Amino acid sequence: MPNAVRLHDEKAAVFSLEKLVWRNGPLCPHCGEATRLGRLSGQSTPVGAWKCYACRKPFTVRHGTIFQNSHVPMHVWLQGLYLLIATEHHVSSQKLGQILGVSVRTAWHLKTKIIAGLAVTEDAVEPCGGAQRITRVVRDPVPDEPTPPQPGQAVFKARYQRFLKAIEDLADPRSDALFLEALHLLVRPSCRIYRSARRAERAADQLQLSLFDEGDRQMGGCRSVARDEK
Repeated sequence: MPNAVRLHDEKAAVFSLEKLVWRNGPLCPHCGEATRLGRLSGQSTPVGAWKCYACRKPFTVRHGTIFQNSHVPMHVWLQGLYLLIATEHHVSSQKLGQILGVSVRTAWHLKTKIIAGLAVTEDAVEPCGGAQRITRVVRDPVPDEPTPPQPGQAVFKARYQRFLKAIEDLADPRSDALFLEALHLLVRPSCRIYRSARRAERAADQLQLSLFDEGDRQMGGCRSVARDEK
């Protein structure tokens, strides 16, 4: 199911988001490189981390979205987004924190950023040509655990079970459709950044060169004047 978003653990959520944003494969948001890229897989490396070997900078699919630089795992963001959309933003921060297994403060932060992000992106009518439409939300029971179990899998499972119980009377095709539309809106700014990365970098380089040229001309003029005065 390539056009489905999965919420049950971190790896599934990140890979789903990558398929949504990067239709033709990963793209460096810093320089626009599309080929000399590698996925980082160290034990201390976050899920979904990449490195660009053109500009030597790391990045993730979160870059340019409200999810960037957040310590909250991606599957928690997606589960929180679904809960907010299904309840029409009427779930309290305390209840949200209980379901997601985070503090009330973190739940409040997540809730306010999602609401603010949707308010901003709803005004942006520019289509995101780099993203493909995801058409299904996978809300199946917790899949069988891998052998051997992966670190944190028990926490993912308990959280996902609470999430499924919370949306038991809320989840339906309409809620799925509204959730997917909200998710597309929230990742749309990221797509615009990826699409214009090379153009912005070239403009910055041209500006820098022009400033250097102008500086050289001014310095040359000052030197000429100084020589004439002598």
